[in-house]
Amino acid sequence: PFWLKTDSYHSPLLLSGPPAVATVLWVAMVHLRLSALSWIPLAGLAAQFLIGQAVDTSDIVASAAVREYLSEDSFPGLVVLEPLKLDGGVWSLRTYYGGQLPFAAPERSLVRDLPGTAAWTSIEEATEAIGTSLGFAPLEPLQTPWAVFDAQGGRLQDVEALKAAPVAFFLELGVWMWPAVRIGFEQQLRDVGGGTALLRTLSLRPKVFEVREFLSVEETEEVMRLGEKQGLHASQGRMQSRDLEAGKKHTQFRNSKQAWLGNSLSPLIAKLDLRISDLTRVPASHNEPVQLLRYGEGQYYHGHMDWTELELYDNQRDVWIGSHFGHQGRLATVFWYLNDVEEGGETFFPKHGQPICEPASRGGKRTRHCPGAFDPDMKSCDGGLKVPPRKGSVILWYNFHPSGRGDRNSLHAGCPVGTNLTKWSANKWVGIKPLDSMAQWIEGHPALKRHGWVDGTAEVDPNACQMVFFNEAGVQVDVMWKADQGEAHGHDLHKIESVLVDGRSSLNAFRGHEFLLRDDSGRASNLVACTPPSSAFALSKDFVLKVTEMRPEL
Repeated sequence: PFWLKTDSYHSPLLLSGPPAVATVLWVAMVHLRLSALSWIPLAGLAAQFLIGQAVDTSDIVASAAVREYLSEDSFPGLVVLEPLKLDGGVWSLRTYYGGQLPFAAPERSLVRDLPGTAAWTSIEEATEAIGTSLGFAPLEPLQTPWAVFDAQGGRLQDVEALKAAPVAFFLELGVWMWPAVRIGFEQQLRDVGGGTALLRTLSLRPKVFEVREFLSVEETEEVMRLGEKQGLHASQGRMQSRDLEAGKKHTQFRNSKQAWLGNSLSPLIAKLDLRISDLTRVPASHNEPVQLLRYGEGQYYHGHMDWTELELYDNQRDVWIGSHFGHQGRLATVFWYLNDVEEGGETFFPKHGQPICEPASRGGKRTRHCPGAFDPDMKSCDGGLKVPPRKGSVILWYNFHPSGRGDRNSLHAGCPVGTNLTKWSANKWVGIKPLDSMAQWIEGHPALKRHGWVDGTAEVDPNACQMVFFNEAGVQVDVMWKADQGEAHGHDLHKIESVLVDGRSSLNAFRGHEFLLRDDSGRASNLVACTPPSSAFALSKDFVLKVTEMRPEL
């Protein structure tokens, strides 16, 4: 099928037969600059070369439900699906590659009617057929399977649900992502914290949304109070290989204060965790604990990504394992504004509107730059998209494309706060996979070449260590990190996350970092430390942490 641009609408001309022949005709039209009127007889003339007959369906347009989600921009890894009911109870599936209006990219066929839909017996079979027919690359090791969803982000469970849907969405990533469509586009989300939420698109590249009044005034005040009670300390993160080699310090990139707020800290934090899951339509098992942030006068966080650019960690094996060779990471960031800030403190996206380099590829070193896509000044807050703090609002942005490739346009920063002002905010990160998903080193993984792994024998950070806890104590517990100073059970303990009964916790640690597990009553285990490259401990009913073997994820 191909589309004709008319004064009233962009309508399809459906051609049955080998797509290669149809593609040749389309290329001829584009390069010879044939008008729509001259294209119709050309198609009719070529019908003798096609299996079947060319059918002029210029009076047929996408349904209103489908048109609502078609964009002038293309989103790699997204396909908008339109189930079509034909005569005799037969049905077909029309696909809109990239979720894009067909006229927006005339160099390729974006719309296809898939054959063989009547033979599909399961949603897995249908999903496989859609992905294969549209030429998506086969799944790599550790990659999440493709999936199909409805317009409210619900995963479709069977073919009948797909047939009945007014519109559906195929995502190569296999995890729901709200379609951005166009700036100002609004989606009314049902069942968010027992009510509804209005999601408004602020940007397409990167995909940024806003929900106002997501948090009540009372909730924002309580979160800030919990942070003060918990105690805030200097923010730190994982440094890139070149910065480690240069001996740089964390304060050269950010100088805010932070605290980690786990679900067991307060019923409110647990309640908000579920509300975030309602908002993203991703299970709460993918959610990290809340990272509370406080910025004082002039404090900032320079430009950074919330996903792992593996080419910047080209000799840190533990980073590659932790990110599942690029197939695990912070899919989405839900950023909370807890107070109004009169001056500064904006969330800044400096690469706003830049093109996606080689959008059909899986990314890698060669796709970091292309015409129009450049690295900005990481310390500047000039240009780009700025979102000012608004008390109770949250902004949601995606750090990955629907294809599963990291989005370089999601680079963001926290602009300096104005004179005599304070900014309170919080991060809630949502992973592609559950947080306790495990991976191992895979020799020959395609990502090694794509992202430029130095070589198979590159030296690993000798202090990096993966720490795993198994909770067999019969009660929910918190993972507590012991800071370098003070007594083991004093105020130097910082909560990392909670572990459910019979649950597990996996985190990246370093040699010399010590942890214990503690329940709500204050009962604490013995202190344990990680021995590189990994250590696993099980908490017994008598609250003793004992060394155990690594166990596969259930």
